[in-house]
Amino acid sequence: MAAFAPAPALYEMTAAEAERYRQTGYLVRERVFSAAECAAIAADCEALIAELGARTDADRLKTGTFTFDRFAALETTVKWERGAEHLVRGLEPFAHLSPRLYDWAMDPRFTGPCRVGCESDEVTLFTEKLNVKRPQVGHAFELHQDFPYWEPFAPQAPRVVTAMLYLDDATRANGCLEVAPGSHTLGKLPQRTDVEGFDRLQMRQDYFGDAEMAPLEAPAGSVIWFSAFLAHRSAPNRSAQDRRALLYSYQPAGLPHARELLRAERAKSARTAAQG
Repeated sequence: MAAFAPAPALYEMTAAEAERYRQTGYLVRERVFSAAECAAIAADCEALIAELGARTDADRLKTGTFTFDRFAALETTVKWERGAEHLVRGLEPFAHLSPRLYDWAMDPRFTGPCRVGCESDEVTLFTEKLNVKRPQVGHAFELHQDFPYWEPFAPQAPRVVTAMLYLDDATRANGCLEVAPGSHTLGKLPQRTDVEGFDRLQMRQDYFGDAEMAPLEAPAGSVIWFSAFLAHRSAPNRSAQDRRALLYSYQPAGLPHARELLRAERAKSARTAAQG
């Protein structure tokens, strides 16, 4: 696994870390959370996966290669695994559904380093994702930037920083995060035109070659902070172990959560439809 410097005593980025983040678009700290903490977080995540995965009151949407279940009343979405729609691939957002997972999001070990990328002395949640790659069946996450997914409804998207916690040891075999260092300086990059639906938000897949991508292998408990403009991807899980990752995305304090923004967008669309 790649070696990274241990976390400093203070949670905020050091001057050297901040400069590296500005140059590369990401920062890695190993073993920020203990094995016991990861186990507790993972247990809460699995409980939420089981609860939402068992519900039958969702609106199902198939778009491109993706299948989603949208729970309007809960303001959350379940993403299903490709070709195995009994397996949850992801949840977003979820902190409002789990007090313990919300409390973890406010841990200064997550929030402290975000102040540099968010350009703010205080930060708050923008959204949250849980990504799950089960052994042998977990598919790849294709090359993309987060910014295009948020741009249509969130003017603060350029200042969003995501903190990704590996709940399991992450290796190339089980599909660790891979990033294109420095790509965050290029702005919004070309999106796909050869696909349909939700897949069109992905980047053009040949924009970066394999040699330009850095695999971020790290042990469970490690955290990666990265810019909304950083190009990233991950390979399928070809191993015998899970690759679960919790992603908290932060923004400057005082701004509305993505749930509120999307709620307003839906209300606006409904008014427009009624007037038309």
